[in-house]
Amino acid sequence: MTTIELKNDLLRMISETDDPAKLALLLEWFGIIREEKDWWQEISEKERQLILEGRKQLADGKGIPHEQVRSKVKQLLQDLRSAQ
Repeated sequence: MTTIELKNDLLRMISETDDPAKLALLLEWFGIIREEKDWWQEISEKERQLILEGRKQLADGKGIPHEQVRSKVKQLLQDLRSAQ
């Protein structure tokens, strides 16, 4: 398929789509691929070390399940609202 054919197919699919969520997702995706930046190189050394430490903790089975974190955050937010 030629570049022109690919562009035409993309344009056709976009114009036929009425779902704003899908269009927003496409817009975000194109924004990401156009930047072509490696986020890893843009964060600080401290941030990289924290990410690597977190990955090691997960690999060692020291992670906290998502639902447990959500529950704790929900409780903290409720406590903050009650204190106001």
